[in-house]
Amino acid sequence: MAERRNWSQEEVRHALALYLVTDFGKIDNKNPDIIKLANALGRSKNAVALKLANLAALDASIPQSGMSNVSKTDRQVWDEFKNDPSAIIEAYEEQSLDKNHTIIKTDTDRFINETLGLAETDTNFDPRRARDKQVFSKQRVGQNFFRKAILSAYERRCALTGVEDIRLLNASHIVAWKDDHVNRVNPSNGICLNGLHDRAFDRHLITFDEDYRLKIRNDVPQIARRQLERVESSRLYMPKRFLPDQAFLEQHRRIFYEEG
Repeated sequence: MAERRNWSQEEVRHALALYLVTDFGKIDNKNPDIIKLANALGRSKNAVALKLANLAALDASIPQSGMSNVSKTDRQVWDEFKNDPSAIIEAYEEQSLDKNHTIIKTDTDRFINETLGLAETDTNFDPRRARDKQVFSKQRVGQNFFRKAILSAYERRCALTGVEDIRLLNASHIVAWKDDHVNRVNPSNGICLNGLHDRAFDRHLITFDEDYRLKIRNDVPQIARRQLERVESSRLYMPKRFLPDQAFLEQHRRIFYEEG
């Protein structure tokens, strides 16, 4: 019988990084991303699938309960992620980049336009500088992670209109990427919106109240207002996990009222 090997913190970080961007219904040993991670860690695909299921037991944002075999290391890594979501990005980066530091397109990525979100790069970025190239690479990975986590949480569906074509969907930051370095990849700092509502949300032309209902600024012209009001429901469709954080929404509303 093979010797049982305990999971290290680094291995659990890799498992958590994959869990956060994987649809709950696809956590099984047939998932190509799980098989790929199993090969990288030198573990069986069953062991990795089971670890992701165990991590689900620690996810307070979902009603489903995962497996009960949760380790102390699992809890430590989850707590680390809750306190600093960016702590998981290094593990995600190793899974996402090939030896040439190019983002690998897996089955999960296949239809995702990874260029979306790059408008949020820092304004003083200069691609000619070596340090900035490294920073840009990490931003690229972080934004890719954030987008995949949001699309997974919202089941690839706009939270307002119900649009399901991911070519039309954006992972919208509630508090802008540049304004909160700690929570820039926190899935609770995001909402899945179509391109129009994403742009309006980014410009604080719309926001959401304490009941997650749509509010439109008074200075929005009538034609634009009518387009923004064309929604499936005025209340946000709730994600399967990672509800929009009310503290982040309060910051967004503050700017909405200040500018409106």
